Amino acid sequence: SDPLHIGMLARERKCRKILKGKEFACADDYYDALFNLMGKGSPSASARCREWFSRSYMPSQVRIIEKHFPKRPLLRELITGLKSEGYLVAVLSDYAFAREKLQACGLGDISFDGVWEAPEIGGLKPCRQTFLNVCKALNVKPEEALMIGDRADTDGGAADAGLKFIHLVKEENQHGTGSAPGKEMTWNQILDMFNVGNQSSRR
Repeated sequence: SDPLHIGMLARERKCRKILKGKEFACADDYYDALFNLMGKGSPSASARCREWFSRSYMPSQVRIIEKHFPKRPLLRELITGLKSEGYLVAVLSDYAFAREKLQACGLGDISFDGVWEAPEIGGLKPCRQTFLNVCKALNVKPEEALMIGDRADTDGGAADAGLKFIHLVKEENQHGTGSAPGKEMTWNQILDMFNVGNQSSRR
């Protein structure tokens, strides 16, 4: 393990938590704030953080996704099926290199109706304005949109913006939403909801 990478990673995660949910006018404003925090106000340290993020950290995320995170069974069929029925399908990622990551998990050839990195369209989830800006870009009302995500603390911000929200969980973690936003569903339950595949094709 690279001690520099580990140290930078810990610092990036700490600073992201500080900026989580805050609204920004553009991606440059967000990244200036992030790297200024990481560099503790030092221009030279901030520049080193920016270089590490773009040249090391984000490319490493793409490689990890390609190697260790195969796409979910029937995900392609779900997306293409929804699009063939006239639904708009978009991706909202908190992290950079969103298109490269779609490519890494075998979905780069799909014509999504939008692929956004959250900092460029409002700020990190659960920023309410980010979800509203996505809806505006897609020309849909918030109440007409559905967000599916595996983190209630970030993706669940969609519910605060008036969107429907499904919290994607593993079967062993499904225990009712309690005070969390949205409705808990497993991947197979989502496939059932949209009538995609059967048990044998989901293995």
